[in-house]
Amino acid sequence: MARGFLVLALCCALAGVTAAFTAPMAFSSSPILKSSSSPPQGIAHRSGLGALRMGGGNVPRVPYKAPGEQSYQFLDIWNRLYRERILYIGQDLDDEYANQMIAVLLFLNSEDSQKGVQLYFNCPGGEIRAGLAVYDTMTNMGFDITTLNLGIAASISGFLCGAGTPGQRMCLPNARFLLQTPKLEDMGMSQVMYGQASDVKIEATEILRQREKIYNGLTRFTGRSYEQIREDLKRDLYLTAPEAIEYGLIDRVLLPLEKDSKDLMKMAANNMNDKNFGRI
Repeated sequence: MARGFLVLALCCALAGVTAAFTAPMAFSSSPILKSSSSPPQGIAHRSGLGALRMGGGNVPRVPYKAPGEQSYQFLDIWNRLYRERILYIGQDLDDEYANQMIAVLLFLNSEDSQKGVQLYFNCPGGEIRAGLAVYDTMTNMGFDITTLNLGIAASISGFLCGAGTPGQRMCLPNARFLLQTPKLEDMGMSQVMYGQASDVKIEATEILRQREKIYNGLTRFTGRSYEQIREDLKRDLYLTAPEAIEYGLIDRVLLPLEKDSKDLMKMAANNMNDKNFGRI
């Protein structure tokens, strides 16, 4: 009897190991850092989802057939969008994700420097240094860049949304923008600075320099004066879709195809002209 239980336990253990090694991946195919004691692939390793965190652990996978291939392969949705020259920014814009965006933009530019790229935003903010690195890359690309705010574009993501090609900066009717003066945490710093007075002065000077870059950028995007931008950003500045157009941050509001012009005007603003509306 004891031998029977031992054999049964051994079979169950072997079956568990086999199932663990044959279970499919449930998350992105992007590179994942693992330690030597990482769990089997069939178990979602929460701390190792590093590369693309936009969709959490269960990133949707869709079929894709590469040119010249006979069969389909399954890619995570973010990589599938890259192949259509669409970048979806749906998380805090930190250094890691900014590096990914820059790499993709550089690759798309080398692949085709004339065909445009679309940036979709639903981003609660991020670090200024990371956003400015993306901005510098955007301005050096040969193609047009269309920006679209799907829900919220706050802080540096609102800045990038306004940095798109003029005439191609858009949002959806219920999208919001948040423009604000860069804070310590936006610089990747602690909210409290320690050290000698000279060290604090150096950090304070750097913060003011970064603020000047944001103010000057918004001045170029919106056509408003530097003094007005600085005054407006003394407090958090929330903008609805019509307000963002009036402010000069974007150019158009995209609306559903089944709506006529009158419905569109009611959906966004009664006092706006048809020229401010586009179609998805």
